[in-house]
Amino acid sequence: MFLQHSTPVTPDLTSVSKTSADFDLIIKSKTKQVIKGQLKFTYLKQSFEAQIQISASAIQVILKYPFEGIIASAPQLQQDQIQEQPYLNNGALSKNGYQNIIWLQLDIIHLYNLIRFKPNAIVDLYRECFEFAKKHDNSIVYAHISTKDSIAKIAANALAQKMKRKHKYVYGNPFNLLSSIQQIINTYPPHFLSTQYSFKKQASILFH
Repeated sequence: MFLQHSTPVTPDLTSVSKTSADFDLIIKSKTKQVIKGQLKFTYLKQSFEAQIQISASAIQVILKYPFEGIIASAPQLQQDQIQEQPYLNNGALSKNGYQNIIWLQLDIIHLYNLIRFKPNAIVDLYRECFEFAKKHDNSIVYAHISTKDSIAKIAANALAQKMKRKHKYVYGNPFNLLSSIQQIINTYPPHFLSTQYSFKKQASILFH
């Protein structure tokens, strides 16, 4: 666990913002069905800011700072699950919603740690996944696999499995992992993608 937290009581988001020991949720708009806002949290003195959208069946987080474009989302709940443990209950964040936000923070933090401390691992993971996917579809373009394409499922699952095996972490949504790593790779100029280049040096520039 990267974040330490205790099991919370069911939060009731009736004010403009909700502050907890784990994160700040600044609400921009709110109905009984959807909350849209800004998520803020801190890890090892690094501040993180993200857009967040919460409904009874889904939560999506898109990081804005310090690395824009990393995506994490909670599992899509089915109707029976919504009845039992919705993420949002009549406009209020449920205990299940609260816990899933914590898990989404962990997804973001894990990729952040790879970028900062093992930046070459990002490219190594993706390169292996891409080569595997290319055997199934020779037309795909490096770092530009659309999650709408059928090949994306093969690439995303391969990437998630390699993340689990090599870095002992299960990213919540494989498609989000694929999108996030491609976003990271495409953020670097092309010459940074060579095996000879030191990503560690570039990461130190990016985060300091």
